[in-house]
Amino acid sequence: MDTSSTDVLVVGAGPTGLTLACELRRRGIDCRVVEKATEPHHRSRGKGLQPRSLEILDDLGIAGAALERGRRDNHLRLYVGGRLTAETRVPARPPAPGVPYPDLLIIPQWCTEQVLRERLESLGGGVEFGRELTSVEQDGEGVTATVLTPADEGAAERVRARYVVACDGGHSAVRDLVGLRMVGTAKTQHFVLGDVRIDGLEPGVSHAWFDGKHYLAADPLSGAGVWQVQASVEAAADGSVESASLELFQRLFDERGLGTVHLHDPTWLSDFSPRVALVDRYRVGRVLLAGDAAHVHSPAGGQGMNTGIQDAYNLGWKLALVLEGKAPDQLLDTYEEERRPVARSVLRGSDVGHGVVFSGHPVVRVLRERVLAPLLQVGAVQRTILDRAAELGVGYRHGALAQDHRAPFPLSRTSVVDGHRRVGLLGRLRFGRGPHGGDRAPDARGRDSGGEPARVFDHLRGPHWSLLLFPGTHAEPEESVRLAGIGRHVEDLMGGEVRSCLVLPPGAPPAGIPDDHVLHDVDGEAHRLYGAQAGALYLIRPDGYVGHRAQPAESRGVLEFLGTVYRGSATRVPTPDGRVSARG
Repeated sequence: MDTSSTDVLVVGAGPTGLTLACELRRRGIDCRVVEKATEPHHRSRGKGLQPRSLEILDDLGIAGAALERGRRDNHLRLYVGGRLTAETRVPARPPAPGVPYPDLLIIPQWCTEQVLRERLESLGGGVEFGRELTSVEQDGEGVTATVLTPADEGAAERVRARYVVACDGGHSAVRDLVGLRMVGTAKTQHFVLGDVRIDGLEPGVSHAWFDGKHYLAADPLSGAGVWQVQASVEAAADGSVESASLELFQRLFDERGLGTVHLHDPTWLSDFSPRVALVDRYRVGRVLLAGDAAHVHSPAGGQGMNTGIQDAYNLGWKLALVLEGKAPDQLLDTYEEERRPVARSVLRGSDVGHGVVFSGHPVVRVLRERVLAPLLQVGAVQRTILDRAAELGVGYRHGALAQDHRAPFPLSRTSVVDGHRRVGLLGRLRFGRGPHGGDRAPDARGRDSGGEPARVFDHLRGPHWSLLLFPGTHAEPEESVRLAGIGRHVEDLMGGEVRSCLVLPPGAPPAGIPDDHVLHDVDGEAHRLYGAQAGALYLIRPDGYVGHRAQPAESRGVLEFLGTVYRGSATRVPTPDGRVSARG
């Protein structure tokens, strides 16, 4: 039996596994991706990327590639009993303050995977198709996994990895091998779905028909006439359920008086009964779970795939720091601490959404058809639904990696403490409305030193921590110089781990630091979004969430916070007084 080694063995090459592999590879971590399927699939499956997931792809440098292959305008016609009840159209919106990608992107899952695979290949990685993991054995130093290649007469390879991450879906083999259990419920409804070509439906428009307990929908996937079709089917008296087929879908359309609609050339047909379940733990020693291996959802709301992508993004930077010896293994415990509550919340939401959309209960049907359907035509309702599903509000405020430091509440409008101006009441109140520790860091538009358009996200993009330094909208020039000094001090102590950016308010002169470390907030948008009119600093984690924020801006809190992340490793990390010492 052949033997090999790697830092991380990723099992499963769906969006979750590919996102994790990209995140690790761009940090220089050796990882392998094994996938049981023999080749990439061309099934639509999860067909929407939420705004937060697009921000992750932006950080990976591939948001543009995804946008080119999807569509952002959403046009839906809803029929009840054969009658058009509601028609909604949400056109693509321009970037908004703090939100560069405000829209759901309709894109088939195979396309999302293709974009991620291309990025992984550009980073020197790839997917090993036709490879099946069959056993895992752990010890204190790593995991020994057996990987089979059935097509090669069952040839086996023993892979020694420091960590294994299960991204192998709802029927995860890895989860079973380490004895983890999923707790949840299965739905009684049965659904069929598939990708087919359709003639006779207006292109670019989604359609959904509700007839009593029965449901049928068709969503356009591309300009070539390919649609994803979905339908509920009832079990027969003997409990059997008709499987997905082109003939079944054609009959369902015909039964609704849509005889002029012709379905043909299916590329994928499937059937399923939804399940809502969550694994009891995300980690067993050196084996971790992500995506559908850890949580399975109803398709209502379209958040399952997106939650998996965000699992991987949360785990990737933490795993890299541990593997590099820069942080202790205990940092990985924050992955479950932060992501399991998110999955639990998404499960609750998708469960409720499933009941509202698919329930055959008479009361729910009346509510859906006579109240909710008409409401969908109200623009404010449409935007609220889309914004709630965008996952931009996901955060970790109560986690170990979230910290706020605010100046003592002032007794007077301003006062001076230790040579620095204490924040006034108004400045403190505005800071309170800014993103807290654990919240997503918003984007903001400004200019670079050459006057060209630039964004906060341009400075956050990459595997580093980011230190945003805000002098305040009415600060003296000396304050910008002081903050630039804090940025240099932290960077010098942390090496390439932290990159600082001085966000200069409108009209502020240069502070004598490199141009690529400055963002000119010409319209004051960044100061407003971050509540920093009176000045502040934000330490942004590598995954785009606020780790530490402080008002007024001081280096001590930043270094103390970083010390909690890096403490216990063999890396030289700063002490709160700025000295550097070896820990571990």
